[in-house]
Amino acid sequence: MVRVSREDFSVAAATNESAYRRVTIPMLRVEAGPGPAVALIAGVHGDEWEGQAAILDLWHHLPTVLQRGTVYLLPAVNAEASLAGTRLSPNDGGNLNRAFLGAPARGYTESVAAALEAKLLPRIQAMVDVHSGGASLRYVPSSVITRYGDDAFDERLPALARAFGLPHCMFFRGNEAGSMPAAASRHGVLRLSAEIGGGRETRSSLTDGCRDGLLGCLSELGLLPNAPRPTYPAVQTYDLDVPAATLRASDAGVFVPSVELGQIITAGQRIGRLIEPARPDKPMQGLLSPQTGTVVCLRAIARSDPGDCLIQVAPARPLDSLASQY
Repeated sequence: MVRVSREDFSVAAATNESAYRRVTIPMLRVEAGPGPAVALIAGVHGDEWEGQAAILDLWHHLPTVLQRGTVYLLPAVNAEASLAGTRLSPNDGGNLNRAFLGAPARGYTESVAAALEAKLLPRIQAMVDVHSGGASLRYVPSSVITRYGDDAFDERLPALARAFGLPHCMFFRGNEAGSMPAAASRHGVLRLSAEIGGGRETRSSLTDGCRDGLLGCLSELGLLPNAPRPTYPAVQTYDLDVPAATLRASDAGVFVPSVELGQIITAGQRIGRLIEPARPDKPMQGLLSPQTGTVVCLRAIARSDPGDCLIQVAPARPLDSLASQY
């Protein structure tokens, strides 16, 4: 028998106009007997809509299909940023993916992180944390594997990435102690992430694919043992931590790309230009690909400033080579 319960929690979110204000984070617990406990999370950044829509679908659908174990659904884990449609928390400008800094929590964003680390992470064995490019970027829909610090390679990760059902998997390394990967690492929680779309927009094909990917992960983790096992696509990985993977703007201007997401390009190939229409005498700046590979990320906002990420390019490698990249 499946049991469903609301386990919302609230955190302090004081403002100059409201000293004792609190914000409620919605969380649904769906339990179907013995088995692993898994969290499905979206909305760490409030303008990343694909995962939020997908997990909201599961909020209504999962109780009818879950066969074993427990699933915690958090469709808008940074509820305030989701309601505002912003990447960062409007209350304090915090980045929830960098706010797992322990006690004492210094504001709303760190309070959300502290609550997750106290109330959720000790109760689960695995999590899938869905992101997207948000307002400023667009990504090729991909699963994401992030290695925190010196964590050992976990042989379950490639299977989980395949189960997500996308042919692309990005690989990051991180050492920031306040990140979600760091918090998961501290609690021994298996973590897969995803980058699904972006550009401050979404569409059903992306949200439906994300929802199906989350169900695929639950099946791989043993919570849907009777679900049909699809044939998963061959998965390629893209190492986005090498310096050559990212081209940033060196000057202010309007970014006019001449390549598309998913396109394979060569090192030194022209990928676009920076122009300044309000200063027509300023020379156009041609932009060249930093390396050979697949375009996996493009800036979605034309107006760009120095330091903004314009493009990410990386060569494809078989997912089975992931262990060697560690």
